[in-house]
Amino acid sequence: MEIKMKAFVISIFWSILPCFLAGVIVGAFFLSAFWYCLIGIAVLAFFYCCLDRIPVRLFAGTMRGLSLWPLLKYGYASTDKRPVNCCCNNWWLWRHWFYNR
Repeated sequence: MEIKMKAFVISIFWSILPCFLAGVIVGAFFLSAFWYCLIGIAVLAFFYCCLDRIPVRLFAGTMRGLSLWPLLKYGYASTDKRPVNCCCNNWWLWRHWFYNR
């Protein structure tokens, strides 16, 4: 149970921190609207992060016992557990079906 809680905390922290930093970087260029940029960019980046299943890969990598740098590479760059379009797995079928309509 302890390793699952550690994996949960790590996956939440490393999913939220880059989103927050993206908002801070954009907000630094627009100081009059800093908080709007921070919150807006961070929320949009977090939605994309969740849709790309980064927290799931970070959780799985922590459960496998990866150290920090391999864990971050696995969480952000791996194609494992990445969502794909179900109709685009076969390119010939997709092209044949949609190009001729």
